[in-house]
Amino acid sequence: MTFPRHTRALSILGLGVLISACSPPNEQPSDLKVDTATEFVAAPTSPARVTGTPVDPASLPGFIDCVGSPELRPGRLALACADNNDRLIDITWDEWTASSASGTATRETNDCDPSCARGTFERTRGVEVELSEPVHSPQGLVFTRRVVDGDDIIL
Repeated sequence: MTFPRHTRALSILGLGVLISACSPPNEQPSDLKVDTATEFVAAPTSPARVTGTPVDPASLPGFIDCVGSPELRPGRLALACADNNDRLIDITWDEWTASSASGTATRETNDCDPSCARGTFERTRGVEVELSEPVHSPQGLVFTRRVVDGDDIIL
Protein backbone atom coordinates (compact mmCIF):
# COMPACT_ATOMS: atom_id res chain seq x y z
CA MET A 1 0.00 0.00 0.00
CA THR A 2 2.90 2.39 0.52
CA PHE A 3 3.83 2.32 -3.15
CA PRO A 4 0.59 3.89 -4.44
CA ARG A 5 0.73 6.55 -1.70
CA HIS A 6 4.34 7.27 -2.53
CA THR A 7 3.53 7.51 -6.25
CA ARG A 8 0.55 9.77 -5.58
CA ALA A 9 2.62 12.09 -3.35
CA LEU A 10 5.39 12.35 -5.96
CA SER A 11 2.85 13.01 -8.71
CA ILE A 12 1.24 15.84 -6.73
CA LEU A 13 4.65 17.32 -5.90
CA GLY A 14 5.74 17.13 -9.55
CA LEU A 15 2.49 18.72 -10.74
CA GLY A 16 2.94 21.56 -8.22
CA VAL A 17 6.47 22.24 -9.48
CA LEU A 18 5.28 22.28 -13.10
CA ILE A 19 2.41 24.66 -12.37
CA SER A 20 4.56 27.05 -10.35
CA ALA A 21 7.16 27.17 -13.14
CA CYS A 22 4.56 28.35 -15.66
CA SER A 23 4.04 32.03 -16.27
CA PRO A 24 0.87 33.73 -17.47
CA PRO A 25 0.60 34.34 -21.21
CA ASN A 26 2.10 37.61 -22.50
CA GLU A 27 4.02 38.20 -19.27
CA GLN A 28 7.13 40.28 -19.80
CA PRO A 29 10.25 40.33 -17.66
CA SER A 30 10.48 43.42 -15.45
CA ASP A 31 13.33 44.94 -17.45
CA LEU A 32 11.24 44.79 -20.65
CA LYS A 33 8.07 46.51 -19.39
CA VAL A 34 6.78 49.43 -21.41
CA ASP A 35 4.97 52.55 -20.27
CA THR A 36 1.29 52.58 -21.16
CA ALA A 37 -1.32 55.29 -20.82
CA THR A 38 1.32 57.99 -20.46
CA GLU A 39 -0.96 60.74 -21.72
CA PHE A 40 -4.67 61.51 -22.04
CA VAL A 41 -6.33 64.13 -24.17
CA ALA A 42 -9.78 64.98 -22.86
CA ALA A 43 -12.44 66.57 -24.99
CA PRO A 44 -13.07 70.19 -24.00
CA THR A 45 -16.10 70.76 -21.83
CA SER A 46 -18.13 73.80 -21.01
CA PRO A 47 -17.52 75.37 -17.60
CA ALA A 48 -20.02 74.76 -14.81
CA ARG A 49 -22.62 77.45 -14.25
CA VAL A 50 -22.01 79.47 -11.10
CA THR A 51 -25.08 80.88 -9.36
CA GLY A 52 -23.31 83.01 -6.76
CA THR A 53 -20.33 85.28 -6.43
CA PRO A 54 -16.87 83.65 -6.17
CA VAL A 55 -15.25 83.99 -2.75
CA ASP A 56 -12.00 85.75 -1.99
CA PRO A 57 -10.37 83.32 0.52
CA ALA A 58 -9.13 86.22 2.66
CA SER A 59 -12.58 87.77 3.11
CA LEU A 60 -15.99 86.52 4.25
CA PRO A 61 -16.81 82.82 4.55
CA GLY A 62 -18.23 81.11 1.50
CA PHE A 63 -20.38 78.03 1.23
CA ILE A 64 -19.61 74.79 -0.61
CA ASP A 65 -22.85 73.28 -1.93
CA CYS A 66 -22.09 69.53 -1.91
CA VAL A 67 -18.99 69.88 -4.13
CA GLY A 68 -17.15 72.64 -5.89
CA SER A 69 -15.65 75.92 -4.82
CA PRO A 70 -16.94 78.17 -2.04
CA GLU A 71 -19.42 80.82 -3.12
CA LEU A 72 -20.79 83.97 -1.51
CA ARG A 73 -24.57 84.34 -1.58
CA PRO A 74 -25.40 81.33 -3.78
CA GLY A 75 -28.80 81.44 -5.48
CA ARG A 76 -29.45 77.71 -4.91
CA LEU A 77 -28.55 75.13 -2.26
CA ALA A 78 -28.97 71.36 -2.46
CA LEU A 79 -30.47 69.73 0.62
CA ALA A 80 -29.97 66.21 -0.78
CA CYS A 81 -26.65 65.97 -2.61
CA ALA A 82 -27.15 62.41 -3.87
CA ASP A 83 -30.27 63.01 -5.94
CA ASN A 84 -31.17 66.73 -5.63
CA ASN A 85 -34.79 65.86 -4.74
CA ASP A 86 -34.78 68.51 -2.01
CA ARG A 87 -33.33 71.95 -2.69
CA LEU A 88 -33.59 75.66 -2.05
CA ILE A 89 -33.95 78.03 -5.00
CA ASP A 90 -34.37 81.78 -5.47
CA ILE A 91 -32.50 82.54 -2.24
CA THR A 92 -32.55 86.15 -1.08
CA TRP A 93 -29.75 86.75 1.43
CA ASP A 94 -30.62 89.38 4.06
CA GLU A 95 -27.27 89.13 5.84
CA TRP A 96 -23.82 87.65 5.13
CA THR A 97 -21.25 88.22 7.87
CA ALA A 98 -18.07 86.58 9.15
CA SER A 99 -20.08 84.37 11.56
CA SER A 100 -23.37 83.61 9.76
CA ALA A 101 -25.59 84.21 6.77
CA SER A 102 -29.39 84.31 6.71
CA GLY A 103 -32.10 84.72 4.14
CA THR A 104 -35.31 83.33 2.65
CA ALA A 105 -35.85 80.93 -0.23
CA THR A 106 -38.28 78.68 -2.03
CA ARG A 107 -37.94 75.01 -1.11
CA GLU A 108 -38.55 72.45 -3.85
CA THR A 109 -39.18 68.92 -2.59
CA ASN A 110 -39.90 65.92 -4.84
CA ASP A 111 -42.90 63.91 -3.58
CA CYS A 112 -41.39 60.80 -5.28
CA ASP A 113 -44.87 59.54 -6.18
CA PRO A 114 -45.03 56.99 -7.81
CA SER A 115 -41.21 57.18 -7.94
CA CYS A 116 -38.62 59.92 -7.58
CA ALA A 117 -37.99 59.84 -11.33
CA ARG A 118 -41.70 60.48 -12.03
CA GLY A 119 -42.53 62.56 -8.96
CA THR A 120 -43.49 66.21 -8.94
CA PHE A 121 -41.76 68.99 -7.06
CA GLU A 122 -43.78 70.76 -4.41
CA ARG A 123 -42.80 74.39 -3.71
CA THR A 124 -42.83 76.09 -0.33
CA ARG A 125 -42.11 79.82 -0.43
CA GLY A 126 -40.68 81.95 2.38
CA VAL A 127 -38.46 79.24 3.87
CA GLU A 128 -35.82 80.59 6.28
CA VAL A 129 -32.23 79.51 5.66
CA GLU A 130 -29.21 80.10 7.88
CA LEU A 131 -25.56 79.23 7.35
CA SER A 132 -23.12 79.29 10.27
CA GLU A 133 -20.11 77.71 12.01
CA PRO A 134 -17.36 78.87 9.64
CA VAL A 135 -14.13 76.87 9.54
CA HIS A 136 -10.86 77.24 7.66
CA SER A 137 -10.61 74.75 4.80
CA PRO A 138 -8.04 74.26 2.03
CA GLN A 139 -10.34 76.45 -0.10
CA GLY A 140 -10.58 79.23 2.47
CA LEU A 141 -13.12 80.09 5.16
CA VAL A 142 -16.44 78.24 4.65
CA PHE A 143 -19.72 77.83 6.54
CA THR A 144 -20.29 74.23 7.66
CA ARG A 145 -23.78 74.29 9.16
CA ARG A 146 -27.06 74.84 7.33
CA VAL A 147 -30.41 75.28 9.05
CA VAL A 148 -33.70 75.41 7.14
CA ASP A 149 -36.82 76.56 9.01
CA GLY A 150 -35.11 75.73 12.31
CA ASP A 151 -34.06 72.20 11.28
CA ASP A 152 -30.40 71.21 10.86
CA ILE A 153 -29.77 69.80 7.40
CA ILE A 154 -27.02 67.20 7.64
CA LEU A 155 -25.61 65.84 4.42
